Amino acid sequence: MSACLIALVILAFMSVFSAKYRRWAREAFNCVARRVTLRPCNTTFNQKVKAKVTSRLMRRSMRFARFTYRHFEGISWVFTIVMFVSLAYTAYGFYNLAVLGTCDPITGDCIFNPGGNPNRVLCPFHDLEPHESVPTIGGFMDIESASIDGRPKVYFIGTTWCPHCAWERPLFINVTSMFSDHADIKVIEIDQDYTEGEMEMFNHYSPEGSIPVVILGGKYFRIGSGEDLGEDGERQALTAIMCKITGDPIDICHSPDVSGLTAKL
Repeated sequence: MSACLIALVILAFMSVFSAKYRRWAREAFNCVARRVTLRPCNTTFNQKVKAKVTSRLMRRSMRFARFTYRHFEGISWVFTIVMFVSLAYTAYGFYNLAVLGTCDPITGDCIFNPGGNPNRVLCPFHDLEPHESVPTIGGFMDIESASIDGRPKVYFIGTTWCPHCAWERPLFINVTSMFSDHADIKVIEIDQDYTEGEMEMFNHYSPEGSIPVVILGGKYFRIGSGEDLGEDGERQALTAIMCKITGDPIDICHSPDVSGLTAKL
């Protein structure tokens, strides 16, 4: 069965270009069709393929040809499994290309990129360099060369199953929601739904793949939760940075605790 299946795929392709392979392709199709319906193959096609392969190998190595002849069925099944796995990955790649605009949504690399992808959404902070950042309040990192221009973009990136994400997420939402009129805020769960640009952003700020990641205006970011600070400490740190990147637009930004932290940024 496995040898017939592999031969069917190969010969069906070759028969398009040469008539001499069409008879073999018909035999392979007949053999596969009968085996799929639990009937014995009524041709000697399997033996023909076995003889053809081993005769070619005999010209190179009698020992290898003998081994192949004895274990032909097992070797055929290995190739069959590899073929189906390859077909599955190929289908997955084409699906990603059609839906996400890239074969590989994790790295963004794709060997097939017809004319580029004009609809590709880049990481909004692709020109910033996280590795050049320095520590600041609340365990956050500050990309000193970055500046906040216009309405800042604020992200929480995590997963639904991560316990540290579960701790950080409600605090992030609680604090950032106070600034919803002054910043673009989004919670991204990378085990559920994300865009190509969001995954590129995640890889840009967390190349090791650690979660959660909090990105505030692109300039300030932290990999990991603020559990060491406690809820009050984390809330104040988030509030201070949000005040900084939005220009102190709400009353809490002028409280002594928050303004004292903001002055350190």
